[in-house]
Amino acid sequence: MNVATGMLTQNWTAAWWAATAVLVTLAAAFAVWQTSLDGAGARRLQQLRGVESRSARQLMNGPGVQVVRDSTFEGDVTQRQDG
Repeated sequence: MNVATGMLTQNWTAAWWAATAVLVTLAAAFAVWQTSLDGAGARRLQQLRGVESRSARQLMNGPGVQVVRDSTFEGDVTQRQDG
């Protein structure tokens, strides 16, 4: 580590290239990670599970999946999704 640090501080051009390469790699990795959270890989899930009630209403803005499981209702179940 000492040899690498000494070489980079004596040759600032190499240090700038190394820093640039590291920053570009980190930025690319962050962009891929952020896309996987926001894009097609991310699925928003809204669910009602184990609910016993007279009625229920699910509202979701934007894309995603709405699910009702293992629930009992005496009245209406309304699911609305905008987007």
